[in-house]
Amino acid sequence: MAPPEPEVFDVVIFGASGFTGKYVIREALKFLSPSSPLRSLAVAGRSRDRVAAALRWAAAPAPPPDDVAVLVADASDPASLAAFASRARVVLSCAGPFRLHGHAVAAACAAAGADCLDISGEPEFMERVEAELHDPAAKSGSLIVSACGFDSVPAELGFLFHSRQWAPPSALVTVEAYVSLHYTKRIVGNIGTYESAVLGVASADQLRALRRSRPRRPRPNVSCYSLISAAEFVEGFDHLLV
Repeated sequence: MAPPEPEVFDVVIFGASGFTGKYVIREALKFLSPSSPLRSLAVAGRSRDRVAAALRWAAAPAPPPDDVAVLVADASDPASLAAFASRARVVLSCAGPFRLHGHAVAAACAAAGADCLDISGEPEFMERVEAELHDPAAKSGSLIVSACGFDSVPAELGFLFHSRQWAPPSALVTVEAYVSLHYTKRIVGNIGTYESAVLGVASADQLRALRRSRPRRPRPNVSCYSLISAAEFVEGFDHLLV
């Protein structure tokens, strides 16, 4: 007999039956142990059967744990989102394209006070969520963090490392990041990633309009800093390599 479900889960994975969601379940199951701070986990999506099948796939070859609950929630049904967000401390949002399905999930989390992490790499979605949900999230104490996918984390870590190499009065103004994939097998994409890319290109005008409508963020004023010669730059760079 399965144990009773907790009233609030530490983590709920939304979009759990999707391509990425299944792998997130598999990783999350590794942290379910008596010594782990993760004490309760639930998986959620539109179809109970598909989510349950994803849970079985992620747990294989062992059977899925009895204490991982399967919740039904649909991004097009605000009531179902409100119900599952009210039972979560942290929501891992894996259902893309996020410009179609992510905003409602983030809004439900902001209203319920649940933290929400997503794997989006879609600029318009991320900037629109910040513009429209900052105030309700701040009021409820909800943290909404986008760009937690594999393509974003290396860039974030690289940015943090790079920014810590500069001492005042030097100022970091812009950073360009590049990702190089090295593999021995063929890389296979999925329909969600393809749709996100196509919709992102198609909505470029909307992103520009959104950015024009928001106040410009101040950048460091580098004109007051002294310039160095090319020789000084090369000498300093060589010093870092030693």
